[in-house]
Amino acid sequence: MRLELKDIKGGVLEQDYVCSAEDFPDLVAVAEEGGPVYDGPIRFFLRLQRSGQIVEVDGRFEASLLMQCGHCLQPFQRALAESFSLTFTPCEGREQELEEEVELEALELDMIPYHDEVLELRNPLQDQLVMAIPISPLCSETCKGLCPECGADLNQKQCGCTKKPFNSKFSVLAGIKLKE
Repeated sequence: MRLELKDIKGGVLEQDYVCSAEDFPDLVAVAEEGGPVYDGPIRFFLRLQRSGQIVEVDGRFEASLLMQCGHCLQPFQRALAESFSLTFTPCEGREQELEEEVELEALELDMIPYHDEVLELRNPLQDQLVMAIPISPLCSETCKGLCPECGADLNQKQCGCTKKPFNSKFSVLAGIKLKE
């Protein structure tokens, strides 16, 4: 996914892309390791605005994600729609500087370098997709999870296990009285 700066005529370009998860190596790696899987097409809607050599990208993507619930371990599907902003800046003349250790300023940390008047979009878009994956996905806000004793899915049925009180090793400190 490459875009040449000359394609941004009049300073603004609106571009839509339809991709699959196989177009992004990190998404393939996450899926192969048993993580969430982007299912079906991934749609990107980008608005690129050029101001001199700096290109601002306001974007949004829509996709469907197959995941495993972090509480009950059941598979489920969720639609994702996320917005993001990216800033591209030229890297010409900085190759020497990039080979040496330099201290980056805060503004430079948010910028993505480009070379030869060409924006490489695949990696920045892939980063947005990876960051949108929930760390601890839930199939629903009311998911009851699994019984810690017998492993029964409490969303499906109530088990007959008696709930043991939480045994905190720090509970003995509750009775300590300190002198002031």
